[in-house]
Amino acid sequence: MKTFYQSFAAHQSLLLLFYFLSAVFCLFMLIIVIGNHRDRKKLLLNVPLLTILFALLVIMADIFAQSGNDSAQNVWFQVPVLLLWCIAAAADILLICQLVRVYRAKGKTLNRNSVKEAMDRLPIGICYFNLSGSVKLCNLQMCRIFRTLAQRDLQRYSELNEALEGCGPDTGVICLSKELQNYLFPDGRVWRYSQTEVTSDDGNTYIEAVFSDLTQQYNQEQELKKQTKELERISVELKRLSDNALILTREKEVLSAKTKLHDQMGAGLTAIRQILLQRGAAETENAVELLRRAVNAVKNDNEYPPEKDELAKFRQDADTVGVRLNISGQLPGRGELRFVLLLAMRECLSNGVRHAGAKELCVTITEDEGWISACITNDGTPPTGDIVPKGGLLNLYRCVLDCGGKMKICSKPRFVLTVTLPKTEEDKV
Repeated sequence: MKTFYQSFAAHQSLLLLFYFLSAVFCLFMLIIVIGNHRDRKKLLLNVPLLTILFALLVIMADIFAQSGNDSAQNVWFQVPVLLLWCIAAAADILLICQLVRVYRAKGKTLNRNSVKEAMDRLPIGICYFNLSGSVKLCNLQMCRIFRTLAQRDLQRYSELNEALEGCGPDTGVICLSKELQNYLFPDGRVWRYSQTEVTSDDGNTYIEAVFSDLTQQYNQEQELKKQTKELERISVELKRLSDNALILTREKEVLSAKTKLHDQMGAGLTAIRQILLQRGAAETENAVELLRRAVNAVKNDNEYPPEKDELAKFRQDADTVGVRLNISGQLPGRGELRFVLLLAMRECLSNGVRHAGAKELCVTITEDEGWISACITNDGTPPTGDIVPKGGLLNLYRCVLDCGGKMKICSKPRFVLTVTLPKTEEDKV
């Protein structure tokens, strides 16, 4: 088998070129491996490989230079050419495999550029300052935010604080909250600024400044406030309509009772006329009683002058329908509590006359630790079953709930309505 020295000059030149290119390739891979500090195994492999390739290249170049000299017949380097080709091919295959692995691992390993690229992709603005105030690392979003604030690039920590303090019409950035440090920018986005000190693994301390995007939360909060105002307006309107409905119901009940009494008076007059014509009929006593009640109702209407006090009007209405009032305790002097309790008393008055034939209405008012209660009952016929709130009682229940109170209906052994309301600061004075 021929050695390198015994081979043809053209063959020697080709082998030298191949070894030169292999050595350059190995040097290129060594530089890549040195740049990747974590790849220690490849570093330990490529250094000896480059040394071997370079040494063989130098030896073969020296033999090639002495090939025309007769004194070089006894050359000591007697390595077969085929073995030299195999060494170079094996080295190239190994280097190509390393190159493929490096290419596949591209983008999967972390380095300084990877960290910077990852930070630039963050939706938040973030910047790290050392304790002297110089910028250590800053992403693109923070640069954009600071340019909007100060129309220049961020260089120092003090510049950021000055820009935040100087927010105003000139910059177009509005400070929404000094405590929360929320800022509204000209593009409609809302950013919250926060800062803290962080310590790295090597013990160095940095100031971390962060701008978080709160645009979506801010818009939702504004929409919620708008809806809340609209709901409050609707609630006030519904309360007004509910109060009007209760007043109309009360007036309707009173009108119905008065109409019934006027009908009774007409019936009594007709009965008396029949008695006078028939001279001594047995229905005389019943007819006189109907006429007496009707006349008393008309008399009460005439005796009570129009007054603004709702309690006086309630007493007048009770006298008109022939119901005696027995009120124990003191009603609130004014306000919504007085209005709701009078509504409850009116509802019990109308229902007691219409459904139970009541002649007396008893109201007991008590106060205890910030609450005021009214217990209302009558002497009429007890209900035959449980009373389910509807109509006027249902409207009253809604009114009580609006005041933050409670309403309880007891059907046995007799009808009892209990309304409990929380006292306001005005009522406690």
